[in-house]
Amino acid sequence: MLWGLGSEGDEENRMQDLFENYVSDLNKLRDAFNNELTATAEELSKAMGNYARRSEAALASFMEKVSARGMELEASAAARFNQFRGLPANGGLRDVDDEPLADTPTNADRVRILAAAERALADGLHVESDGDRKPQSVRPMTLVKSEPAA
Repeated sequence: MLWGLGSEGDEENRMQDLFENYVSDLNKLRDAFNNELTATAEELSKAMGNYARRSEAALASFMEKVSARGMELEASAAARFNQFRGLPANGGLRDVDDEPLADTPTNADRVRILAAAERALADGLHVESDGDRKPQSVRPMTLVKSEPAA
């Protein structure tokens, strides 16, 4: 059969075949694209899961290090505070439930402390009462001008 001499029905069949081939190719492209998109989404999901696990592990490690560093700083601060108070740096505070403190003041110490507190209170009251008094009058001063030295 010659191309140019065919009937109209043959031409319509060729157009129909061409259109069906075009639609079939589009469907194949859509399926291939959908399969690639699904595979990419699965890879991305796996990568995000791995990232989340590593992030959680890194955060847990960081928190452990922070906690350990915090305990080191607390121990160092306690040692320095003990040194400031005149105690040995490695001497920890005793638990008050274990035994009575040996450094409790005696009755003589309490009497001296009470006497010092009473003196301080009396001195404070004395200073306050001195401030309530009227100021003494001051003698007037006379300004004397002198000649410049020659």
